Amino acid sequence: MKLTWLLSLIVGGLLIFSASTNDAGRHKAEQPAPEPQSAKTFDPAMPELPDVPEFSHEQLDSSPLGILLDVNRGGSIDPMQARGTLPTGWKPDPPLNLSGPMPSDEEVRGAIVKAVNYVLDQQNENGSWDVVLSGTLMSETADQAVDAIAATGLAGYAMRRHIKVDPERIGPACKRAAQFVIDRVYRGKLPLNVWYANWRYTLGLKFLHQEYMNTEDEDFRNELRAVCRRMVQGLLRLQLSNSEAPMLERKRRKRISSRFKNTAMPSSLGVVLTPPTDEDYRGGAKIMRILPGSVAEQHGLKVGDRIVEAEGLRVENALDYYMQEVEWLGGQKVSISVRREGAKDFKKDYQLAQVWPGYLGLKLNPGIGEGPVVEGFMPFSPCKGELEIGDVIYEVDGNEITKIEEFRAVENKIEPGDKIRLKVLRGEKARKKSASIEAAGAPEGWFYFGIKEEDKGDGNGVVVDGDPRPDSPAGLAGLKDGDRVTWIGDTPILGLDHLYDFAGTVAAGKPYLVKWVRDGAEMEAEMVARPIPQPFDLALRITINNRFQAFVREVVKGGAGDKAGFKNGDVFNAINGTPTPSVFEWQDAWFDLTAGEEATFLMQRGGKEVEIKLELPKAVFTENGDETEEGGWAYYPEMGESPTFSTAAAMLALMDVEHDMDIKGLGRVLKDPLKSAASLINTMRIEDKQNGGLESYVYRGGSKDMGQIGMDVKGCQGRNAICELALVRMGMFRRSKSTLKKIIDQWTKYRGELDAVRRMEYYNPPGKGGSPHNFDRNFNAAYYWLFGHYHTLLAAKECGGKTFETINEICTKAIMLTRHDDGTWLGHPSFGPLCGTCLGLWILGETEGGWRDGYGDPLTQQKKDGEKANPETPEK
Repeated sequence: MKLTWLLSLIVGGLLIFSASTNDAGRHKAEQPAPEPQSAKTFDPAMPELPDVPEFSHEQLDSSPLGILLDVNRGGSIDPMQARGTLPTGWKPDPPLNLSGPMPSDEEVRGAIVKAVNYVLDQQNENGSWDVVLSGTLMSETADQAVDAIAATGLAGYAMRRHIKVDPERIGPACKRAAQFVIDRVYRGKLPLNVWYANWRYTLGLKFLHQEYMNTEDEDFRNELRAVCRRMVQGLLRLQLSNSEAPMLERKRRKRISSRFKNTAMPSSLGVVLTPPTDEDYRGGAKIMRILPGSVAEQHGLKVGDRIVEAEGLRVENALDYYMQEVEWLGGQKVSISVRREGAKDFKKDYQLAQVWPGYLGLKLNPGIGEGPVVEGFMPFSPCKGELEIGDVIYEVDGNEITKIEEFRAVENKIEPGDKIRLKVLRGEKARKKSASIEAAGAPEGWFYFGIKEEDKGDGNGVVVDGDPRPDSPAGLAGLKDGDRVTWIGDTPILGLDHLYDFAGTVAAGKPYLVKWVRDGAEMEAEMVARPIPQPFDLALRITINNRFQAFVREVVKGGAGDKAGFKNGDVFNAINGTPTPSVFEWQDAWFDLTAGEEATFLMQRGGKEVEIKLELPKAVFTENGDETEEGGWAYYPEMGESPTFSTAAAMLALMDVEHDMDIKGLGRVLKDPLKSAASLINTMRIEDKQNGGLESYVYRGGSKDMGQIGMDVKGCQGRNAICELALVRMGMFRRSKSTLKKIIDQWTKYRGELDAVRRMEYYNPPGKGGSPHNFDRNFNAAYYWLFGHYHTLLAAKECGGKTFETINEICTKAIMLTRHDDGTWLGHPSFGPLCGTCLGLWILGETEGGWRDGYGDPLTQQKKDGEKANPETPEK
């Protein structure tokens, strides 16, 4: 089923149950814009439709794309319109005058020294760099974009490139920074399911790779290999699959879609592990308890043992182990290495038992003493068709039942595949009937509380985001906004990523003891997990019209939607009686649907409303077969499309790690992901027919497919060089140094477009939030200036010769001309001067000239005395 990922992004906020819902909200994103008119497509602007909804500031601010939710902004093909939306008094800067002589070695060297000292002075005691933001632009998103890991990677790399300035100070600073990143990785404090997670991993890898290349300490190199392997695994889990969903999300869908078949279900070894702490998070996962009757007890594992390896992967702490265990299935044989005090380490294979509970899927009420009464059936209940609503259950497998608690006690012992004999009283005459039911595997369940995506605390657990609904398991147990959930059943919760995967092991209908901390006090309550919505597939492609209503763009012939009566152009007016005047209401109603239930859709078709009823069919997810994989890395988990720039940056970092760090098996692991990323970038290459047919890379697929913003080569100069460089290094699609030189020549011609917006703080149409992109200047942004210069310089290095000499001169002159009087670069208030200064040092770190050496005795350099390293320069 096709649907724009933008729909879920608009509403914002992560709920675990919505992360496990139907297929509908997990597909290709398209930028909202008026739909093209054709004979085959219903006109979404027909007068019979409801008025365009007016979104509140709160709704618009809930999405980083809120600025796009304005049908009155005008066509996006012409970027030179929508005047009056720029900051007061702002006007484009003219192109820098680069005709003068090169700055002297002393000037450049002095600029580097001052910038290096500025960055070093910002380092925290724990070795990290972080940024306190004060800007008006998307403060929450920007804060995630430049979190401590990303900022530390950015600054650490800048310092390493300028180690000659002051090796006695920079060397230890880089070592502390690397240790900070290493510790955060081992503690599991790099969550995947947050905005800009890709930059944490990309920048962290880039920095640690550089540290590896600059040390001869083999122990430290081994540690860096281990950490970078983990970061590579994290980055690969963020990779999207054919612009639809992260590959781990596709895997989750397949798992859920097969849960009701006769397949193996989640299992465990039966060990309870000590959560990692600041004092103990290395050296193996320590066993604190053994579950009675478990495989671990049967094979003699003991409290105090440390698991140091599982399935061939090193285990440093409980998080490492639990992130593997969530994937284990009953019947599987797993290899475990154990360290026991006073004994020799040992390794053993363990056959996991089938422990997943069975499922009858009955909704019952206590009745009046004769036995529990059937009042409904849960999705995919094996009892549906055998029992009827109103049946009174009086016997289960020969055991008399009079209370609902007695039935639940028997039900809790049922395993998938068990044959259960139920006897019931039916109808007014209480006729005795019997039925033989084969128990299914329990569906996945959840407790229905939301989770804060960003948790900067060092404690284990996850923080509840908002009060749960009063009738939910979490609400009934008293869980509240801000509580930190630390345990679910016998498993400590070790962060958002762990919880996301662990949720797949929670069985509906099973009671769990949940523990949490509130204002320092530990609390607990029993919660019975409820089934999560199961993925369904109507074989419809759904998107948003220019009134921001969900409508059917395409009905797949022969699919469930086609058979039910959906037509191209149908607009969703209501779902199960809930009006859906805009995508906001539609998304809430759609994500509440589940396969196996009957749903009613009220559709607007032409001048009339049409009601469609059907039982939602279960989705079946399979591998792509011969389909070419195209998938990269996006800024937001919900984005659904991979921007070319972030994908190319991740590729370059991964290729460097693979090439230099000698991590066993990494080449095999990265082969397909890198190919699919390269394929994604290649599909984003276009010819700008408005500018002489020059090749260029658009921002994302929606730009290319729909003829939208970002087609003009003048707006692509921040990313063209890095995209071409990534493909050249991959050796794919006939990209070569020759094509790279053409991209560099193009950049030289249009570089002034980056100068034009380099000092623009934000673009802020009234009531629509802010954006760093200038919609009046081909969507260029201030930070494109630094990225564009840096990656073009890297590309020129790849070409060498005259090409590099030319770009080396341009970048050196440009970076010196744009330096602020305080020695920093691009002090954009929404991202902070540290980021701009570090990127400025990145650029200078790739230049060549006499300034790269000759720093002399570090003790004689200006550091904190306030003296200027070069004469005052005009305000830039």
